[in-house]
Amino acid sequence: MKHICYLLLVSFLLACTPQRPAGILSEKKMEDIMVDYQMALAMAEIQRGDLQENRYILTQAALKKHGVTEAQFDTSLVYWCRSSEKMVKICDRVCERLTYMAESQGVERQEKNPYSFLATEGDTANVWNLRKSVVLVPNMVDNIYSFSIDSDTTYLPGDHFMWAFKTEFLSSDNSSEAYAVFSVHFENDSIIGTSRRLSSNRQMEIKLDCPQKYSDVPIRSVNGTVYIPIRDNGFGILVLNDFVLVRYHDLTQKNTVVKEGAVSVVDSTSMIETSDTARIRQNPYDIRNEQSTDRKINIVRDKPLRITRRQR
Repeated sequence: MKHICYLLLVSFLLACTPQRPAGILSEKKMEDIMVDYQMALAMAEIQRGDLQENRYILTQAALKKHGVTEAQFDTSLVYWCRSSEKMVKICDRVCERLTYMAESQGVERQEKNPYSFLATEGDTANVWNLRKSVVLVPNMVDNIYSFSIDSDTTYLPGDHFMWAFKTEFLSSDNSSEAYAVFSVHFENDSIIGTSRRLSSNRQMEIKLDCPQKYSDVPIRSVNGTVYIPIRDNGFGILVLNDFVLVRYHDLTQKNTVVKEGAVSVVDSTSMIETSDTARIRQNPYDIRNEQSTDRKINIVRDKPLRITRRQR
């Protein structure tokens, strides 16, 4: 009886587990193909002759190496992009392998987000409380990511903000194009904002300083959007990683304090101690610049490729 119950339980679990449709490549297969695909695109950039023709020849060779047609690869890509979390993991592994290959030739690894260590409270804080990674695909449904974070009691009039994240483009033709919009909404319905074109794999930092005329107006929300244009041919993926939203008070503004029953105005900068042990660092750029910049490059020669992962 116990064996029968066990078999029924296993059958039920297998029935509830979503199965990959026939013809759809596995995660590992997709990862391997995407690595070779990106290497083929990189090789096409340095080859003589027509760039488009070089791209076509080398990418078709990459697909042929794995015994996959272009239609099967595109269909599988669409399938896996429906699950953002799984696609992020695939792209992360692809970028990790490509980075390792570059490092083995002496190319320096990009630094991690330099603001991810910030606490959620304090004069300079990371107030991001949403998902850490997003995959954008150039179709009508999945090509836009937007967020809105409402203010709370830790937000003060005159606060400055910086939105930081890492971009990773993976496309069929090495094209890299996306757009980001970052804005702050105030309680008097005023809005300040800025936009940025994203065109490479890098650490993005979009900063918004509070104008003087809004320094006394409470903040309602902080908002952002990333958009990747729709494309008709080939594939294009934009992976956004390590989101950070830095909120930092403007400590240079004058504050009102009560002293011995009288109200006086003091410049907060005079209250900042200059010793190394008690210094107040309110600007995220100052914090970044004080981080250690020592890096080591491990050049591997005449050894088989072996994939390793960094400690996070």
